[in-house]
This record gives sequence, C-alpha cells and structure tokens, in this order.
Amino acid sequence: MATVVDFRTEVIHRYVFELRYDFGQVYWDRAGRIAKAILAKQEEWDFSEIDLNGCQLVHRSANLAFNFGHEKLDLAQTQSADVEELLPVHKFSTIAESAASIVAEHLEIDSFPRIGFRAWLLYPACDREESHRFVHDLGLFTLDSAVKESIGNPSEVSHRLVIERPSHMLRIAVAPFEQHIDLPPSVLRAARTRPRDRSRGQRQAAIDRLKAERTIGHYPQFGLLLDFDAYIEDPPYPDELPVSDFISNSFEDFQKTKKVVLETTRA
Repeated sequence: MATVVDFRTEVIHRYVFELRYDFGQVYWDRAGRIAKAILAKQEEWDFSEIDLNGCQLVHRSANLAFNFGHEKLDLAQTQSADVEELLPVHKFSTIAESAASIVAEHLEIDSFPRIGFRAWLLYPACDREESHRFVHDLGLFTLDSAVKESIGNPSEVSHRLVIERPSHMLRIAVAPFEQHIDLPPSVLRAARTRPRDRSRGQRQAAIDRLKAERTIGHYPQFGLLLDFDAYIEDPPYPDELPVSDFISNSFEDFQKTKKVVLETTRA
C-alpha cells in the first residue's frame, strides 16, 4: 500500500538512549572518576559540566552529549547547523554501550528499571498545508466521515499510541513540524547560483550547487515528524541484553513499523 511520504526523503533528526537505575548514590563520590574513564575511551570528547544532579560529557563537533547521575544516564545526538547527518546507528550504539558499562561498573549497579531508545524521523513537505495533509491522510488514524460532519474538519492533528512489539513496548507519535535552521550564508548562496550565468567555472558552480541543495535538503522547514520510542521495563541488562543489541534491534523494528504507520488512505 502507498504511504503519505516518500521514504527516500527521510531525515534522521535525533537519537536518544536512556538507561535508568536504582541505588546510584555513590555517584556523588565517583562522578569525576567515571568521567575520566569515559574520556579515556572516547576520542574528541570533552568534559562539559558537573554538579550534584549530574555530569555531562560532550563531543561538540558531532553534537553528542552523554549525561549521567545517581538515577539514570542518557546519550543524545541531534542535528544542528553544523551536524548535517547523525552517526550510523551502529556507531551510536557502540558509544552508548561503552559509556553505560563504565557507569554501571563504577556505580556498582545491578538494578535497572527501564531501558529506552528514541529516534525522530522527519519527512519534508512543500509547505505547512501539505505537512498537515500528511497527518490527515494516515490510514492508521483516519477519522470517521460521520465524526467530521458532526464536529467539523480538524485544522491541526497529531497522534500518539503505545503498542506491544515482540521484544519491547513502542510509543509512536506523529505530528506536523515546522523548523528553521540558520545555515551558513555560503551554502544558501551556492544553492541560489545559476552556473549558466557564470562566464567561467560553470562546472564547479554546478557541483557546489548540488552539494548546497543536498545540505539544505537535510533541514526541511515543514514536514511530518515520526517519533519512535522503544522501551523495556525491568530489562535483563547487561547479561542478556547488551545496549548495542537493544538499540540496533529497536531501530530495525522502527524501519518495519513505519511502513504500516505511514500508510495512506488516498487511492
């Protein structure tokens, strides 16, 4: 069946991994030691900040941030004007597994109430109206025509549900989005350049324009946001469920599930 969007236009906007734990109070004694151990394994990472509630380490050029405290840890990466594409999911999962294992070992934790992995997928639309039309046309969330006649056509729609998958629970949210990214002026100029208007250097101008258009394509202003959040309560971590396996399996399930979630009612 057809889908409301073209999967070839998909932009992965954000990853978040989270691991919650109990009895991490020794964080207050060992935070600095843990940060030092993680930095020793992760090149290009820097210490950001530390206080009674948590410690943050960052990889600035990749816009990656790792946080840990006495209750939980998380690793997140988000697109920015300087980060066009996120890491391949297997590289993200490797970093998450390494950092999580160091924290769990140093805090001597053996109780983990929740593990989760979240991904935001963006699908561009031509304008605000089309982004809302994408959501209206989803088969999974179609409003009955009689309901529309009774209450009127909704002008803004978003959807959320939680389903049980074979290995985890999955929260799904779908909504229109609008964003604005301040890209470098050089990129915007290159995208507007018409190579045929140049007396020389037309080939290079054409190459630069294609690169600029590709960059701009990674930052759609309007579109549909598909938010997947996979989680397990009381997971068998770490012995039976490595972090890398959980993230990779969750992401693979996102790819299967999106095909159903984004099916359209249009003929």
